[in-house]
Amino acid sequence: MTRARLTFVLQDALGWKTYRHQLSAVLEARDDIHFQFIAPVPLPRWRRALIKHPYMRPSESVYRKIDPIKALQGLLGEKIRAEIAEFKPSALYFGGHWLAATVSERKLTIPYTVATDHTRASMERSLTAGIWTPADLEREARLFQGAAHVFPMSEWTARSVRDDCRVEPGRITVMPPSINLARFVRPSYLDQGPLRLIFIGNDFLRKGGDKLCRWVAGPLAGRAELHVVSGDRDAQGERPGVIFHGRVPNDRLVGELLPSMDALCHPTKSDMSPLVVIEAAAAGLPAVASRIGAISEIIREGETGFLVDPEDEAGFIAALGRLAEEPGLRRAMGERAWEYARQKFDASVNYNALIDYLIALGRRGAAG
Repeated sequence: MTRARLTFVLQDALGWKTYRHQLSAVLEARDDIHFQFIAPVPLPRWRRALIKHPYMRPSESVYRKIDPIKALQGLLGEKIRAEIAEFKPSALYFGGHWLAATVSERKLTIPYTVATDHTRASMERSLTAGIWTPADLEREARLFQGAAHVFPMSEWTARSVRDDCRVEPGRITVMPPSINLARFVRPSYLDQGPLRLIFIGNDFLRKGGDKLCRWVAGPLAGRAELHVVSGDRDAQGERPGVIFHGRVPNDRLVGELLPSMDALCHPTKSDMSPLVVIEAAAAGLPAVASRIGAISEIIREGETGFLVDPEDEAGFIAALGRLAEEPGLRRAMGERAWEYARQKFDASVNYNALIDYLIALGRRGAAG
């Protein structure tokens, strides 16, 4: 049988860069497909702003003035359209969903699918307000409606795709962010000494790193030791009880740092399905994180970690204090997190199912 031809257009920034690496490894292990990866080329600073998530820095006026969907429908999408036309795939996959704007308003015979960790409507309702106009929301809804299938990363996003964007449930399949679980080893689970706590994130202030440093130097002093993995300049400088590692290659993070930790803390102000929380679970670490976006689908409250309202500093301190004082609790939570990651976030299982669907979609399109 002729091998299927599939095109994957993925952002090459933020968590999507890791997503691309995980998906690529699964694709390369298959012998029944030809595949093409397209990533937006390096862009000038003003153009990079078009494809970044606006809610990350809503105070910056550029995000309020420019709709990346409109930009990608025009000149910004020309190179992507040219590469697709040259490869002639049987099916298209876009992640994140804004990139599908390169083809959504054009009469293509190739079916396209999209992966997304949010919708504009879900962000307006849950995390920020006033970013998007009704016309912006409707433009995004049409993008989803034109897709042959939508792969939201969470039930939180899936509900919005269905209810806000009016996509039939039969065209929606939740596909959580997934990783190569074979790379992760169990932590050491030491029961003595202060709680070894890790924070991972380059957007240090938005992800709450500054608050976490303050808690470790204050109410958690002597009970917790914080390790910060971040290349953000706001994370630099000496602080009591804090060890700064700067940027760390993922192999070292997975192979050395995570196994030596007791827990992860992610007190973020704005996130959807952060991969660092999934990596912590894969490494067998309990997590304490903000109850926003789809984080409640990554952490099972009271079982694999604790969820806290992002502005509830006392709640974060109390949860971290419990883990510091109860080694048996953090060990039990870590073991349940390890098991949960293997049930839900296995890249081999999830991405092979995705590829099988795309092959079948392309064949149906060719037959019909």
